[in-house]
Amino acid sequence: MAKRSVTVLGLHDGHDAGAALVRDGKVLAALQEERPTNIKHYSGTPEISTQMVFRIANVHPTEVDVIAIAGLVRTHAPLREDPLKVRIFERMSPYLASHAFAKLYTRVLHNFREMKALNKIFLQLGIAKKEAMFVEHHLAHAATAYRTCPWQNEPILIFTADGAGDGLSSTVNIGEDGEIKRIAESTYYDSLGNVLYSEVTRYLGMKPWDHEYKTMGLAPYGDPKYCIEHVRKIIRVNPRRPLELQNTLGAYCRHVQPKLKKMLEGQRFDNIAAATQLHFEQLITAWIRNAIKKTNLHKIACSGGLFLNVKANKQIIEMPEVGDAFFYPACGDDGIAIGAALQAYHDYCSKNGTKAEKEQLSDLYYGPSYTNEETEQILRKTGWIKNAEYHSEIDNVIGEWIAKGKIIARFDGRLEWGPRALGNRSILADARDSKVIRRINFAIKHRDFWMPFAPTILEDRMDEYLVNPRSAPYMILAFDTSEKREEIIAGIHPFDQTCRPQTLNKTLNPKYFKVLEAFQDCTGVAGLLNTSFNLHGYPIVCTPEQAIWTLENSELDAVALGNYYVTK
Repeated sequence: MAKRSVTVLGLHDGHDAGAALVRDGKVLAALQEERPTNIKHYSGTPEISTQMVFRIANVHPTEVDVIAIAGLVRTHAPLREDPLKVRIFERMSPYLASHAFAKLYTRVLHNFREMKALNKIFLQLGIAKKEAMFVEHHLAHAATAYRTCPWQNEPILIFTADGAGDGLSSTVNIGEDGEIKRIAESTYYDSLGNVLYSEVTRYLGMKPWDHEYKTMGLAPYGDPKYCIEHVRKIIRVNPRRPLELQNTLGAYCRHVQPKLKKMLEGQRFDNIAAATQLHFEQLITAWIRNAIKKTNLHKIACSGGLFLNVKANKQIIEMPEVGDAFFYPACGDDGIAIGAALQAYHDYCSKNGTKAEKEQLSDLYYGPSYTNEETEQILRKTGWIKNAEYHSEIDNVIGEWIAKGKIIARFDGRLEWGPRALGNRSILADARDSKVIRRINFAIKHRDFWMPFAPTILEDRMDEYLVNPRSAPYMILAFDTSEKREEIIAGIHPFDQTCRPQTLNKTLNPKYFKVLEAFQDCTGVAGLLNTSFNLHGYPIVCTPEQAIWTLENSELDAVALGNYYVTK
């Protein structure tokens, strides 16, 4: 008798909300709510994405066996004003910084969870009576790493680290025989993300929970020696419990700023960023080293927003104690709809006495796609059809025009999941010419001047450009570069000469691979500058209408919409 399939709808209705459909451990569809709404870091109920994942996967809602909801408590959206109950708990935090308090925090605020909006969606879809499972925030993060990692039948270490979720900010776990066993946790009060990185980002005049990548990009320009000792007074590894982090500042979030001002006033902004990044790297590697020493497990899987810090990931991979490392690419809160679904699938199978399947991560193209017929209709409706040419070999055309100096946005195939554009919703340019950085920054992306871009590199030639290369298809790793870096100079950090590449092979994305092959045929160079298809402050484009709007409001030379090449 054939084993019955199990279908899970995964939802995250907090910061970076989204929805996912998982069947038998395989992701069928996933979409962040920010993409169709065009509101970056959308926080709240993922109404549109929940409806869309069924259309993307061609699955009827009644096929769902279980609904998985990430998070035991959705206290507030972190980019909005905190409600009174949260402000009261934060005031109490310095006096009650303990695991017991963190668990009380979660249990008490759980009673305030608003399910009305989700229940409305469930009624509309006809799944209101389906079984629902709540998956704790950090367990959802751990599930994304463990249940998609490349290792099957051996115990591994699983690390999660983020700003905060369900009263915690980091965990250490052992994954073995399909089970995730937590062996250590740090409270939300002891958050390496919120107390250190996000608050320093705020102190530097940028947006916390959004612009931490700018602090990381700024760090190489500064010298950490001028304020590293000050920064080390903020947070440390707990000397008595070495698998935990410890807030040593005596304040949390908004109460940190007066202390930072007293500690760092008069210091240069780039030196502050440099010291913050150095301390962050030293703490996270010490924490991982302690866990490896305790467990004697040398393969690690990591998730949670702190692992978007690719410079820290570089340090982790280079640790002699680490045998191998896997970083889930959508490791921020945008990924935990999938984590919740994967964990609920495993628990559902265990409860029903069946074996859960595991699907190793391959590509991240989980979102919607559009046919050429749909694209043509939109081009006619918007009046852009007169500027559009149809090309049966559009990817060759893109590569050839980029070799001639054009900056082209590519919109084709299914939308990427996670924070990185991986060729299907990307702005592409010739990385040989550093002048292209200024063109993209001032005419299209409006990025801060110090921020680097990233390249896509053909995987079979990555050893020519990267030092100690390894497959890196998701832009979640950073590398030192070789002397041949001049060929892709616009995709390299201008100060420390590292890069955060997407290494590309034909299997993961054959059509995008053709673009790079065509460019290589014209120039001999195996890499392009690849940045996300959006304007600054907006999410990656989701629909052809959004793509055309971006063309209209930027200085892009062209947009390749499916097989249509659209120019101004």
